[in-house]
Amino acid sequence: MSTVILKAECLCRAHTFTHSVPLSTLPLRGSSCHCTSCRHVTGALRGSADAVWPGPTADIVRVAGEPPRHDGDDADNNDGEKNNDGNAKLARYRHSPRVNVLFCARCGTELFFEEWENAEAKKSGAEAAYAVFTGALNAAAAEGPEGADVPPITSVQVVQYADHIFVGDTRDGGALPWLRGINGEGQPAPKVWLGGRNRSEEVAEGVRWPAVEALAKFEDGLKGAEGDAGNVPIRCHCGGIDLVLRAGEAQREFEALQKSGKELPWFADPVTYKGIGSVDGCDSCRLAVGSELHNWTFALVKHISFAGADQGGFPEDTLGLRAAVDAADGTTRDPRFGTITYYSSSPEVQRYFCGRCSAVLFYAADDRSELVDVAVGLLDAPDGARAETAVSWAFGSPIVYRQDMIGTWREALVTAVEQDAEAWRIERGYPKFWRRAAKEAAEKAKQEKAEKEKAEKEKASGAN
Repeated sequence: MSTVILKAECLCRAHTFTHSVPLSTLPLRGSSCHCTSCRHVTGALRGSADAVWPGPTADIVRVAGEPPRHDGDDADNNDGEKNNDGNAKLARYRHSPRVNVLFCARCGTELFFEEWENAEAKKSGAEAAYAVFTGALNAAAAEGPEGADVPPITSVQVVQYADHIFVGDTRDGGALPWLRGINGEGQPAPKVWLGGRNRSEEVAEGVRWPAVEALAKFEDGLKGAEGDAGNVPIRCHCGGIDLVLRAGEAQREFEALQKSGKELPWFADPVTYKGIGSVDGCDSCRLAVGSELHNWTFALVKHISFAGADQGGFPEDTLGLRAAVDAADGTTRDPRFGTITYYSSSPEVQRYFCGRCSAVLFYAADDRSELVDVAVGLLDAPDGARAETAVSWAFGSPIVYRQDMIGTWREALVTAVEQDAEAWRIERGYPKFWRRAAKEAAEKAKQEKAEKEKAEKEKASGAN
């Protein structure tokens, strides 16, 4: 019997859980949750995606430390530093009365949901079920008896998503438009529920929710919004991250910069002056957030502030940000940094996240210290989860670092997502991403020039 080796692991590889399953038992049944809570506990626009872990759970329980107390709202949270045996443990965060999130305290990767049927079962000490975040799930090539015909891993459907739930929380559909065909060509499309599964309105296959007419227009922005009306909150689930993106101010500044003849930052849309929104498929981002695809937007650090009346004092660049976050608690560290921490996935890269609830916040690199990638899932824009008044989306453009998904069990996802996003872009009349349009125009001009030169050569040859 052929088997597939499944591996759930975090970005820093401090935690790895491996289990072999018969090929015949795949795919696992997955679900994508788009609720506000999941978006703010992960930082992912999609929210969360999980499937029941098919392996033994004893090792998960062991590295998660002692069972949590149940005497208060924060009783299930732990610091995630060391287990009784001295090894790094999985941190616990109370996501809801019946669900904990288990994540790596070192790098922030969310690995498992620890779930009970209800809050009463959790309080009684009943055994929990464990669902793995599918972005943290890798699959090794199928193995079989000697001489057996074993399929390549690219043809193995490791997870089949049954549904999208709580899409109504997004107000604008969130990541749903490019995830309707997530299971790949020829596979059943996931059901779409505005709320909970089988207890809310179901959106019929082929029906857009919300209707494209109800969405923000491409040109809608915050350029004319003054004061707090032009700010977009950046918040995690537990409230330990509480910042604002001064998007209105940024859009006005970029417009003035362009009118003065100066070059815009590479991520600023030259028409709307909003920051680009991307779909990222790189392995590191996938593991960091626990979702197959992650959505970033970009901002100059100087356009980010602390929330509240006293907004001043946020660092001007990522070098200052790292120094401020590194400052010792209770001495020189500004308390407004709350629970922000980071993991260096390479010597000059910092991946910022919430040390309490694990939400991904920023990606920062020393060689571009003036800007950060901002996790779209933490944005609280009034127009919806995609924050289209602050973000100019590259709908239909190739997935960033799509090559990381090629040759893996996620390969079919690449084509499905890109095709869905492009079809939706055309349907709503959203313009092509400006860099894509410029590239296509240059390629067209090059082709036309080559054809013209070829025709002239043929004409000259015929004349001779």
